[in-house]
Amino acid sequence: MSTQYKKIQKKTAPKNNAVAKSNLKPKASRDLLLIILIVFTLLILGLAWSNMDNLGRGMYACLSVGMIVVYVNRHANFSDKVHRILIGVSLATLCSSIALLCLSVYYQFFA
Repeated sequence: MSTQYKKIQKKTAPKNNAVAKSNLKPKASRDLLLIILIVFTLLILGLAWSNMDNLGRGMYACLSVGMIVVYVNRHANFSDKVHRILIGVSLATLCSSIALLCLSVYYQFFA
């Protein structure tokens, strides 16, 4: 009985590993949305550069850099240590973009 169980387990184990590895790939539609958001943000940054104050420029620049780092992290084959660093960098830039947005709203409406 145990030999039959081991044979069944050997036959099914490689299939499960292949399925698990194939599920880790990001979907193409998410990448397309990310690319569209990056291009749109860079377009706004480029066209409205002269109309923005320094907070707005910093906010859009941080947002663009954060999204580009997320895209690079998804598609580049780096080690786990580099992936962790890239996740930290993207998190820091996106959070700083949100902080700059809050600061801009505060200065515009409350100060």
